[in-house]
Amino acid sequence: MSINRRRNLFGNCLISFIILFLISTFVLTLKTQRINAQGFAALTIIPPKFELFGNPGDTINEKIRVRNESDQAVTYSVVVEDFTTTGEEGQVILEEGDTVSSFSLAKWIETSSKDLIFQPKEEKSINFIINIPKNAEPGGHYASILFQAGDDAQLEGGGAQVAHRVGSLILLRVSGNVTENAVIEEFSTPKYLEKGPVDFMLRLKNEGNTHISPQGTIVITDIFGKKVDEVPLEGRNVLPGATRKMDTNWTKNNILGNYTATLIATYGQNKLPLTASVRFTVVPKLILIIIGIGLFGLIGFISTLFFGRKRIGKVLQVIFRG
Repeated sequence: MSINRRRNLFGNCLISFIILFLISTFVLTLKTQRINAQGFAALTIIPPKFELFGNPGDTINEKIRVRNESDQAVTYSVVVEDFTTTGEEGQVILEEGDTVSSFSLAKWIETSSKDLIFQPKEEKSINFIINIPKNAEPGGHYASILFQAGDDAQLEGGGAQVAHRVGSLILLRVSGNVTENAVIEEFSTPKYLEKGPVDFMLRLKNEGNTHISPQGTIVITDIFGKKVDEVPLEGRNVLPGATRKMDTNWTKNNILGNYTATLIATYGQNKLPLTASVRFTVVPKLILIIIGIGLFGLIGFISTLFFGRKRIGKVLQVIFRG
């Protein structure tokens, strides 16, 4: 066998090996993705959030409905953890283990079950109790009851899976010396738009010791002060010490002119007021161009007329003097 034939044979074998390796890797990747996708059983949690009130020494009883939406049996463990938020979008951050925060709630909660075994499409209820200590600090306390698949939980058939958690948020307000104080950091919209819709942004800082959720409207008036429209404020919960961004949309498209948007809202149990206003203009570029051309033409006409009269006057003076 010649050297060239050996080289060609070796090259063909190497190419075949690489192709087989790539195909095998692709197939294994698909299989792994399929196993992982099957490993996450979808749960529906009702309700996704509790907003509760209590006095020091009270006991609160509630329940959560949980439904397995998947076509497989799965075991979920029940975990209770404190939570806080981060960023102006209000992203929830769970705090594992014992926390010393004055807003802690997890250590007051007891659940009726520690593990739940769901059959396909099965729905169950889990009861929980909140034991508020007599010396509980007034204001907001926050925790989440989580349903966790993974770690010790196994799928039917022994398939392994990574941890996957969903849960219900619990926002508890304890009576007493509660401070409600909110500050508007920003209420804004673009100063100029070509057309609707118009987006309004409210940034609200909570300087109190309990959660707040502003409720109200944004009133739109024209240049003459006449009310044009009223848009419900998209209020969100703001935890103590946090700043939350809230976007509200005025969906009208066919609008033209100068407008003022006025925020009229309240927050807290005492309905404390929140007010702010912003002005904006809606004019299509085409109209601005037409107006600009018209003004330019008008200025040119007036200039021509003015200077033309002067020239005619000079000519007449020369004629009569001559």
